[in-house]
Amino acid sequence: MRLDPKYFNLFIAICALLTLIVIVYGTISYSNNQEADFRKSLSEARLDTLSFVTYSAERDTLHITDIKGTPAVIHFWSTWSDKSIDVHQFLESYHREYSNLTVVAAAVRDSDELIRNYIDSVDNNFIYVEGTSFFQSLLVPGMPSQILLDEDGKFFDSQVGDDTTALKDKLDRLNDEQ
Repeated sequence: MRLDPKYFNLFIAICALLTLIVIVYGTISYSNNQEADFRKSLSEARLDTLSFVTYSAERDTLHITDIKGTPAVIHFWSTWSDKSIDVHQFLESYHREYSNLTVVAAAVRDSDELIRNYIDSVDNNFIYVEGTSFFQSLLVPGMPSQILLDEDGKFFDSQVGDDTTALKDKLDRLNDEQ
């Protein structure tokens, strides 16, 4: 079967459009599956047994049970991610307004030197911890990401990405329930 040359351009355009549709659908489906896997991992995680190695001189380890009694957010971030830094700055601003919120800044896939330099350059009351292994075990689909915990240390909600408006809404709901 031969294609008439006068229909060749139309044929190529239709093939390109179909390919684009398949790529977009596959990307959206993959992203949704990653978020579903993340939420499933979160629901199966024993958050009450969770502990992190800290970057603090005052303590070596942070156990989630250490921060019970206040709402908390575990913020997965990295110095090499501009979006992470933007969300980090949003959380600093939010924390100034709602100081009862505990922010656990869990650094992911970064060098200790860069993290310590960053910590020294900011003035906040965040608890800085190494978060790579927990990040990977949860199959977190992207960075920055946040896990919100209620005052009992129980999972409240999560956020993937740098949508600070959605994050503010979730944090406001978390604070309203306390």
